[in-house]
Amino acid sequence: MSHDPPLLDRVRKLLALATSPNIHEATAAAALAQTLIARHRLQTWLDADQTVADDPEPIEDARDTPLEASKRLRTWKTVLANALAEANGCFAYTLDRGTDRALVLVGRARDRAAVGALWTWLVTRIEWLSATLGAGQDRQWHEAFRVGCVTALADRLSGVAADVRGEFSAAALVRVDPVARAQRDALERFMAERFKLGKSRGVRVDADAWEAGRQAAATLPLGPQARTALHRRRR
Repeated sequence: MSHDPPLLDRVRKLLALATSPNIHEATAAAALAQTLIARHRLQTWLDADQTVADDPEPIEDARDTPLEASKRLRTWKTVLANALAEANGCFAYTLDRGTDRALVLVGRARDRAAVGALWTWLVTRIEWLSATLGAGQDRQWHEAFRVGCVTALADRLSGVAADVRGEFSAAALVRVDPVARAQRDALERFMAERFKLGKSRGVRVDADAWEAGRQAAATLPLGPQARTALHRRRR
C-alpha cells in the first residue's frame, strides 16, 4: 500500500475547518479525518488481497524530519505524539540533537503522513483550549491540563479504530487482521534491532488540571459519530 494523494488531500481539506472559531465543527472534521485514514488502511489491504509479506514500503527512522524540535520539549506533546503514532501504525521517540530535543516518528511513510496530518491541528486546538479555559493559571497547570486532554484524546483515538473495524464483515477482518499483526510485528522488530529502549517513566502533573483537561477533551469528539455533527454544521 503506497501513499494515496487523493486521500491526504481530502484529509487536509477536512482539517482546514480547524480555522473555524466553532470548536465543534473543527473537531468533527478531525474525527472524520482519522476515520477516513483508518478505513482507507483496512480497505486498501482488503482490495489488494495483501498477504503478510507483500508490503514493499520500508519502515524508516524519520529523524531528519521530526514532528517538532525545541530546546524544551513539552511533556504533553510527547504524549500526543505517542497517541497519534499508536493510532496510525508508528512509533514516536525523543532524540537529543545538540541543544534541541526532537520528537521523531518511526514507521512507513504513509503512516507518518497520517500522523503529521493530525499533529498540527491537534496541537493548535489543545493550546487554544488551555488558553481559553486556563486564563491566569501558571505553566504547571497548563502542562497538566494539556496532558489530561491528550490522555482523553488517546482513548477516543482507540475508539475510532474499533468503530471502523465494526464497519467490516467478519470475513473481511479474517483477511486483513494477519496483515495488521504483521505490520505491528515488523515495526517492533525494527525498534528492537535499532534502539535500546528503557522502561518508560510515569508523568507527574497537577491532578486537578489533568482532570480538567480530560473533561475539556469531551468537546473534541474523535469518533465516526462526529460525522453527523459535521454535516449538520455544513447545512
